[in-house]
This record gives sequence, C-alpha cells and structure tokens, in this order.
Amino acid sequence: MSKDKKKRGARGNGTFIERKDGSFIYRKSQGLNPNGKRKYISVVGETKAVCVKRMKEKEETLKRQRKMISLSGIDTVEELCQRHLEYQVQNKELKPKSIDRREDTIRNQIGKYPLGQMQIQAVTPADIDNHINTLIATDLSVSTIKKSLDVLNAAYEWAVVRAELGFNPVLQIKRSIQKRLSKLGAKSASDADVIVLSREEEQMFLQEALRTNDNNGKYKYAGGLYGALLLHTGMRTGEMISLRWKDYDAKNGLLTINKSTSMTRNRNSENDDNSKKYIAVQGTTKNQKARVIKLSEEAVMDLKRISEVNPGKKDELICRTKTGKQYTATMLEHCMGTIYKHIPFITKVSGLHIFRRTFATRMYEAGADTKEIAAYIGDLESTTMQYYIAARKKMVVGNEIRQVVPLPGSRQIDKNEKGDVPAGNKNTSE
Repeated sequence: MSKDKKKRGARGNGTFIERKDGSFIYRKSQGLNPNGKRKYISVVGETKAVCVKRMKEKEETLKRQRKMISLSGIDTVEELCQRHLEYQVQNKELKPKSIDRREDTIRNQIGKYPLGQMQIQAVTPADIDNHINTLIATDLSVSTIKKSLDVLNAAYEWAVVRAELGFNPVLQIKRSIQKRLSKLGAKSASDADVIVLSREEEQMFLQEALRTNDNNGKYKYAGGLYGALLLHTGMRTGEMISLRWKDYDAKNGLLTINKSTSMTRNRNSENDDNSKKYIAVQGTTKNQKARVIKLSEEAVMDLKRISEVNPGKKDELICRTKTGKQYTATMLEHCMGTIYKHIPFITKVSGLHIFRRTFATRMYEAGADTKEIAAYIGDLESTTMQYYIAARKKMVVGNEIRQVVPLPGSRQIDKNEKGDVPAGNKNTSE
C-alpha cells in the first residue's frame, strides 16, 4: 500500500497531502501554541481548489473568534448578559414574557450595581459573592436574587462555550450561594408552605364573585365568573384567556388547553409613538403541557353561566369583554382585587395564582396522587408538590392563626375546616 504523498502549497503556504482515495488534506501553520509548539489547522477536500476554499472559510471563522475574545475584555457584565439575551431571542429560546423578565433582571439587579459595570474578565468569584450579599441586604425576595444568579451564570457559561472566555466565576461559588439563599427562604413554624384559601375563604370568595345586583339580577363583577373558573380548574390565567368555545366539549365535559396568552412589551413601539406599549402574544402552554381535562360539575356550571352572559360562536374567545375584546390578566387582577376587598380573609390574599394553588391543594386533600394533579394542571410533579400543594393547614386556634401539619394519612378527613372534602377531582363550592 502506497503512502500518502506530501506536496508544499504555492509559495510554501501550507502543505497538501494526497490521500489514497485521491482527495487532499490541506494543512497550514497558525503560529505557536502556549507550550511553544507550532499550531496547525487542516481541512479535507476532493480537490486542491476545494481545500483552499475551505481553508479560507476556516481562517475567517478563527479570525472572528479571536476578535470576539479580544473584545470581551472590555465588555461589562451587563453588556455580556444583554448579548446573551439577544442570542437567546434570535434563537427563540425564550418566550416573550420570559424575555421581559430577563430584561428587568439585567437592568435592575445587575446593571444598577457595581458588578454590572465591571469588565467581564476582571470578575472573580469574590465579586459574585459580594454582589449577592448586596442584593440580600436590599431585602429583595429570595426568588429575585436566584434569578439574578441564574442570569449571571448562564451568560458566563455561554461566553465560555463560545470560547470568548476561559473561566466562569459564578460556577465555583454558585452552590454555596444557593445553600445560603435556601436558608434565607426557609419557612418558620408560623409561615405557610404554600398560600391557599381555606375552605371557608373559598366559599366567601365564590359568594362575592357570583353576587348579582338586586335591581337587574346581573352579575356585579364582570370577571367574577372567570375567577370562579380558575378556582375550579386550576388553569393558568394565560391558558384561560386563550380558550375559545371550540375548545369546550360540553357534551362530554371536556376542555382542551393547548395555548397561553401573555401581555409582553411591544418592542416595535420605540419606532412608533402611537403603538401600544404592551401587546398580547399567544404561544404554547408553559412547559408545553397541552392537555384535555375532564371538568368538575362546578367548572361545567361556570362555563354554562359564562355562555349565558356572553354567548359566542365556536371560534370566539370564552373570556371576552362586553365589547368582544380579549380579557387580559391585568383586567382580571383588578377585578379580583376589588372582590378581595369585600371579603374578611384571615390573612392577606392577592393575585390570581392563589386559585391554582387552592385547586391543587383540594385535589391533594381528596386523595389524588401528585402525578395526577401535575398532569391535570399542566406542570411538573416536583413543581406541583413544592409550589402548589399546601401540606400545612391554616387554622384559627383560640385567637391565634396557626399553620398546622395534619396527622399523616388523615388528609381526607379535615374536622378543623368547614365543608366536606370532595371525592376524586371534584372541587366543591356549596
């Protein structure tokens, strides 16, 4: 078997090696490695001309990479995080709402602090640690600080993978910071593990949300029915306001949930003073958990009431204003805020997510498996257990509000709250 033939390139510019199959390897020197040995790059082609073309392309790529490395030294941490976000947006790695949150984190928890203005190559693990301590001292929530840490780590890791940097200062200290933040977020004996409505509070909410006017018999609150539907299905608000009547199979009591709508910044508004600052964007459900759910009797009744008040054709939205426009999460939050003011809750209640948590907790109390609950509300099993199921029960003991963990195995018989525990996934509201 003959050996491969070597032949110098034109004017000594590299070496061509002819292989047994007639193709060529083109090899060129690119200076010296850090150890002093000569560094080579090579390409393979069917002909010498193809090799030359591929070599030029490879050299251009290396030139761009070297340029990025040289520029990264003067980039600030804020600029690096912003470049990483732009890369994620271009590659459609984030949903619009997530982009908004990431922008806020970069601007408020990184850019406004000394770390944000440091050159990225000058940052050490100690600088990251000092920054987190500064955020802790400002009394920000643990979840907000964790997001800042995640944004910093992701941006540095992205730069390392792209060969723009050789070191991620967040990685070495990330675990110890996470442990510290976990301790800060630890629950005391008087804290609720997950904030939900008690059964009595649930009844008070439904009574107020479905209240009608004495003079005309119409519902007092425009969004009261939508709040009740959230409570009886555990849907996310974005999922509910995306629903159309064609998604509801009234005959079989089934509801298809495969979309979600969120209000996000209109990034074209900067060029048009007349355009809206926020726009509705529809996409897939969170975690891509599309599903068809069997509705409880209460949820079916909610949809019946909605159809009676605001009937619509198959392609029309279920949650609409009187003028036919799509209901938004902000509109619903304002409506619920008004309803909450008329209810003597034991502790402060706010937001819409409390309905989702309450629904998941009721299913758990009824004996449902966590996996079943997660599938029904469209979430991960671990997330459902950690954020949506309240194991501690809010009780009034004497004149004091206590958070009590019931005796294991007795969750289906709760004598400390009003109302019977429902069977299966039925969520009672009588």
